[in-house]
This record gives sequence, structure tokens and C-alpha cells, in this order.
Amino acid sequence: MYAVVTLQDSEEVMVAASNWLNTCKTQCHWPPFRSAEKYMQAVKDRSEPSTAGKPWDMLNILLHAEYDSYQEAVKKQKELARAQKYGLYACIITLQESSELTVIPTNWLNENKTQCYWPPFKAPNKCTEAVKNRLEPARGENPWEMLNIIFHEEHATYEQAKEREEALRQQNETPSTSFGSLERLNSPLQSGVSTDAFSTQTTVISHGVKRKRDESPDFTAQSLMTKDTEIRNKAKQIIEGVLVQIQAINYTDHTVNALKTDIVKAISKLNKKDSIKKATIGMFGRTGVGKSSLINAVLGEYLLPSSCMSACTSVITQVEANLSDSNYTAEIEFISKEEWENEIVSSEENDDRENLIKESFEDMVIALYGAGAGKKSLKELKKEDKYVEINSVLSIGKVTVSNQNLSDFTREVSQYIKNNDSNPGGWFWPLVKSVTIKTPKCRELLEHIVLVDIPGTGDCNKIRDDLWRTVNTARLTGDINRAVSDKDPWEILEHCIQDLGGGGECKHINFICTKTDQISERYALELENEQLTGPKDSKERFITDVFTVSSEAFLNPKKAVLEATETEIPKLRDALKNLNKDIDRKLTRAYVNEAKGVLSLIQSVQLDADEKMTKAKVHSDLEINLQRALKELERQFDSCYKTLEECLSAGVEESVRSCLKTTQDMITSVRPKDNRGFHKIYRAMCERNGYYWPKAWDAPLELNTCLSRHMYDNLDEEFELIFPIDDNIKTGKSLQEHLDKFSIIQSDTPRSLWQKHIENFIKTQEYKVKASLSRYIVEIKKDIYSSIQITIQKKMTPGYAKAAQEKKTGAMQRMEKIITETIEQLKNQMFNEAKVKVIDMFKTLTLNIMDTLEYELKSSVKLSLSHAGKISWLNVSREIQEMERLSEQLSS
Repeated sequence: MYAVVTLQDSEEVMVAASNWLNTCKTQCHWPPFRSAEKYMQAVKDRSEPSTAGKPWDMLNILLHAEYDSYQEAVKKQKELARAQKYGLYACIITLQESSELTVIPTNWLNENKTQCYWPPFKAPNKCTEAVKNRLEPARGENPWEMLNIIFHEEHATYEQAKEREEALRQQNETPSTSFGSLERLNSPLQSGVSTDAFSTQTTVISHGVKRKRDESPDFTAQSLMTKDTEIRNKAKQIIEGVLVQIQAINYTDHTVNALKTDIVKAISKLNKKDSIKKATIGMFGRTGVGKSSLINAVLGEYLLPSSCMSACTSVITQVEANLSDSNYTAEIEFISKEEWENEIVSSEENDDRENLIKESFEDMVIALYGAGAGKKSLKELKKEDKYVEINSVLSIGKVTVSNQNLSDFTREVSQYIKNNDSNPGGWFWPLVKSVTIKTPKCRELLEHIVLVDIPGTGDCNKIRDDLWRTVNTARLTGDINRAVSDKDPWEILEHCIQDLGGGGECKHINFICTKTDQISERYALELENEQLTGPKDSKERFITDVFTVSSEAFLNPKKAVLEATETEIPKLRDALKNLNKDIDRKLTRAYVNEAKGVLSLIQSVQLDADEKMTKAKVHSDLEINLQRALKELERQFDSCYKTLEECLSAGVEESVRSCLKTTQDMITSVRPKDNRGFHKIYRAMCERNGYYWPKAWDAPLELNTCLSRHMYDNLDEEFELIFPIDDNIKTGKSLQEHLDKFSIIQSDTPRSLWQKHIENFIKTQEYKVKASLSRYIVEIKKDIYSSIQITIQKKMTPGYAKAAQEKKTGAMQRMEKIITETIEQLKNQMFNEAKVKVIDMFKTLTLNIMDTLEYELKSSVKLSLSHAGKISWLNVSREIQEMERLSEQLSS
């Protein structure tokens, strides 16, 4: 076999023998020959790399494809080298108006690939020559027509694009299959065969086939866009047309050129890729309840490994849509080599045989190296055969897996995210920091959404609270056979409710009962009449929905006892689709609103101010309004500040008074009656700075959370009024409400058309900066809320370290005494520092909000008035009317 690779250091596209690649195919042995002939001969002969004496270099590579013959590999190398040098040559598109599939050069596309230039030639042969020669479109006095298109894919040569066009044309002539019928009647999930109509030879490649902008899973060229997408594309077409006209303006006048630069810059910012934060849905639950299977069923493909018995998914795995090409891709980031080797050395130096942290680490070593490796030293592990591969992975830091074939993709990715206790060795999850998987077939479900598969509670202690804080919807999964009595999901919620709510972004909680195909009809009826009872706090703070699902019945319909609709998987899918549409609408509304502002700025420059409303007067009025609005905002922020200070002061008093008893009560409640083994758990908690989640426990032992409890009890109610979880909830105290009311446009009835355009532009700039500040508020409020616990942990850390050193007889009593004395000594200082930290961070947040508003709006006022009344140029009144119509459609 021969491989086509790109050398990452030099970006050269080369052919190498496949036996030169490492196991992960991320590095390649490279011969020391200077002669090109000798190098080529080594490739053809597939010479064995030298690893002794003078070993060959190991180079980081990007693998494109592997071929049976040297000639095939060289042909592919030349194609890629040409594409690298000249860029992708041609692309396949569908003209929306006529539904024609055709090939055009890539230089005819607009930036967003939603439109293309079209030549005015009537003769077909002249059009073909224009495509082959990549004729540059006319953009000046007689510009080419702009046509709406659906973009499909790009190729290095015209011939390749034509060949692919014909293949697509034949596919589109065959009857298309709907997504639902495809799954139910001829499920590729059972056979492992990809349904992607764009799939070609199975390879691991760095760049897949470019995809259509909007598509259904059957990949037909006639895919219909949603209404919101159509509106956004229409708005983009209007702005693109205006940009072409502005760029065609050619004056020597300095004023005109300065204005042209400002307008082009404003449109460039507008046309930047949509940057709205994706919604995050987290899957929580114990091992074996079916979290990974649920994600597979919702997506309609076996993307993640799953198991009903043991911990199968061992790292937090994020799943989102691949919007750039038709490949399945996985981006896997590893911890550093130093981090891993330091953990090994630390475990070596720990001579405590009963240490749980050491036991947990030994499990990781066994997962990597195999049975019997757990107690080996670093020196001994370096002699293992697997060390070279493990060292290679750690040296790279990051691996990207890309493949068009789902079966091949999941097989390669599983080694990084899967755990298999019965077959240890070769599982890389202990080294993995993060995994992001992108699927090409779920745009309508995941375009603006990320699904997070979280390892079963307690498994491997790999849960990372920072990620919990980003979750917008929490889905608690549990076995339906225990649905009414099962405490696990609710105990998970109790544990992380602060990270999800006040310290996070969670607005919704779904309780999902899995494996509904395993219960009798009678039990199902009884379940419907039962009340699922969770913590009262969660019901007051979150919206809770219940789903009863069967992933197995949905994925294997031929063996199922339930119909597809009875599995409730379609309901979960609909929920994703609706959330996707809501986010898409927000994106569209933001784009149309900002586009109106840019058009108003263009239109305002050619209108003269009236005699009574001079530029100087308008500028003065806006400056006065800005200072007045900022003063009112500061008054509201000061009120919030005083409220927080009062709550925190009460929290400090109660914490100082009650923290020792609260801590002792918590320890007593979790301590086994016979006290057996508890000293190991307590020491592990101290070693982890106050937090440890034993595998067999339903919830972690968290001393820092316990110590901060009274602070949060006094703070939560007012904090949630100032930072409500849902922006739609009006509390009268919310920072978001005060920001929404802020405006420097005080009158709804401008005195002239000129002033109307000026104010419209400023309103859109206000909308834009306030939207950015809203996201900033959400991020900072999480840091403010969590700062209490972080401050307490930092103060307690020396005490934890001292307690963790206690060993031998009586160690438990001595550890408890040290922690008690540490709390007693630090309680006044510790809780007051936590209070001051919250107050300071809140003050910084409000000052940054006001400074940003002042700077951005002063700049907008200056820009809107700097050219007004000076120039007679582009009239965009018709475009403004069209944009207003699009805005009305969004509101309807």
C-alpha cells in the first residue's frame, strides 16, 4: 500500500509507503536520503524504516488516502499538489431558479457561496470556455448577473468536477428516499453501510467533499431551505449587490474614499460567519442506562459506542454537525506528555496501598498498557511495546480522524473514547482531554446544537464541572424499570444544580426513561399515573419534561415490539429541530437588523440636514442622551450591588456561625455505620482539594460545596432575580432588563428623513452591542457565582494537603481534626474574602458594560455623522424597503 500525505512542517504533498506510518497514521518515518531517485526507490520498494543505529526521522503528517499501486498514489499526489498551488479549480452548484445542476469556476462564487456571477454570453460553447479558462467576472460598469445557487462541492480540476456532476445527476434521477423510511425499511444502522450519496472510496482523508448549504439527509439537489434561511439569504443577496455597486465607485475624492472604506468595513463585519453560541444539551445518568444509545437513536446512526452493562463511553464526548464537508470527523485533544509522566511518577512515590487515587490511576495504566501494567514504574513502562505509540500520541497533542464511511470512522475513534475492562490495553481514554465528533447527516438537528455524552456518574472520575456550566438543557436518563423509585438522576441533579443553574446556563431539564420496550403494557399504564418526584428546588428553577423512550426499538425496527412513534425518539428529534429553528431565527433577525443599519448609513450620507436640525445639534443631543442613559443604568446597577452586598453579609454571618456543624453533619450522613474504608475516601477527598466521587457512590463527597452552602442559601434568591436563567422572565431587577431598556434614541418620531436614517443606524448598533453584552453577562455571572466555592477551596488547600499526609493507625481521626482546625482558624477570613470577591467581580462587570456602551455608541454616532450631507451617490431606498419587508416577515 502507498499513502498520499501532507508533511505538516513543510506543507509538501508526498507519496510514502504505508508501512512508514505509525499506528494512528498521524506520523511517518522519513528516510535520510538526499537523492530524489533514492527516495522514490525506497517508496516503490516499501523499504522498512530504520529504528536502530541511525533511525529515520518521525514527521507529523496529514493522511489523505492510501492506494494499492504506486501509480495511483502519484496521480492523487499531483492532483492535490495542483489544488494546493492554484486552489480548488471548479465547483458543482444548482441554480435555484431553474434547478439546473452545473459546473462553474470557484472564482465566480460570492464569499458566502450563496450566489454566483453569471456571464452574459448566449453561445453555450463560449460559456464553457469561460468556465474552463476561469474567466474573471466583470464587476464594474457592466457587471455580470448574480444568481442564487445551492453550493455542493469543489474539485481540483474541471474534468473531475464534470465527472462528479454526471454522477450526481444520475443519483438525483433515481427516486429519493425519506429519512424516516430509510431507517425503518432499509436501515443502514444494522448493516454499517453509509447512506451518504456522496460517499466514494473509503479513505481517511483530511478534507471531505464539500456539501450543499442546506440539505435533507437524502442529499437531493432539490433540498428546500427553511423560511428563515431564505430570508437571511435574501438579505445577504441585497447586501452583496450593494457591495458590488459600492466597490465599482471610483472617485479620487478623499471624502468618498473614506466613506467607501467605512461602508465596506461595516459590510465585511456583517458578512462574517455567524458567531452565535451553540446550544448545549448534556446527557446525565449512571452507567448502562443508555445515554450513548439515546444519542445514536436521535441522530439515526451508530455514531457512539454503547453498552448496557459497563462503562463504555469513558470521556466527555461532544457531538455536533459537520457543516463543511461530507466526512465524519473527530477532533481529539490529549493531555501533555509531562502531565501524564508526572502522574505516573506521583503514583510511584505514593506507597499507600489503600490509596484510592492510586488505584484509580492504576486502572488507567491498565487500560493503556494491558493487564499487569498497573503497578509498573515509568522506567518499566518505557520498555513496553505500546510505549512508542503512546509517546507518539502524547507528543502530537491532537489527532483528527476523518472518514466518509461510518463503520470505519467509529472503529478508529472508539480506541480514544471507549473503555473495555474485559480486554485491557490499547484504550487511549486516560490520555484524552476532549473529543468533538462531527456528523455530516444531521444539519437540521445539530446545526446550532451540541450534544454532550457524559460518562456514567462516578466512572473514572472524569466529569468536568466546567462543561456542566455550559449546558442549556440537562437530560437525566434512567432505566424505566426503576423510573419511579430511582434516586440516581435526582441525586445527580442535587449535586450539580448550582453548576447548571446559578453557576451555569441551564433552562430546561428533561427526565428520560429508557428501555421502554422491556416493560409490560400494564406497568406502562401504572407509570403514567405515577408522579416522578425530584428535588423541590429543581422544579421551582427549571422546566421539567418527561420522555419514555426505547433506543433499541427505534434502531432495530424489525425486532421491535413498539412502533417508531411509540419509542418517543421522534419527539426528542422534533425538540431538537424546534430549538435549531429558534436559534436560526435569532441569527436571521440579527443579520436583517444589522443590514438595515448599514443601508441606513449609506442612505444618510446623501441627505442634507434641515436648517433646525444641524449635524452639530444632532450630535450634541445624542451625546446628552448617552450620558443620561448611562447615569440611569449606573443607578440600577448600584441598587443590584447593594442587594448582593446585603445577601452576602448575611451569608458570611451564618457561615461563620454554622459551618463547623454543617460540615460535621454532612460527614456523619455519608460515613458507613461500621466506618469501614471511609478513611480511604476521606483521604482521597483531601488529596483532590475537597472533592471526590467514589465509583460506588451516587453522589460525590464535596466539602467545599458544604462549606459554601450558607453563602449560597442567602444569595440564590436575589442572584436569580438579577441573573435570571431565562431572559424572557421579567424580574424588575435583572441586569438584562436594564440593558434592554438602555437607548440613546429618546424619540420614536425623528424630525426628518435624514435624521430617521441616522437614528435607524444607531438603533441597529445599539442592538448589536447589547446582544454582545448579553452573552458577556451570562459568561461572567457563571464566574461570579462559582467564585465563592473557588475562594473557599483555595483557602482550604493547605489544610487538605496536610490532612492527606496522615497515614497508619488513627489517621482518620487526625485527618478530621486537621480539617476542623483549618475551618475554625480560617472561617472569618475565608467567608469575608468570598464575599469581597463576588462584590468586586460584579462591580467590574457593570463598569465594563457601561464602558463598552459608551465607547461603541460614541463611535457609531461619530461614524453616522462624519459624512452626512456631503456626498451624492448610491441610492439604496429600494433596498431599505425590501429589508423592511423581510423584517416584517420575521415578525409575522
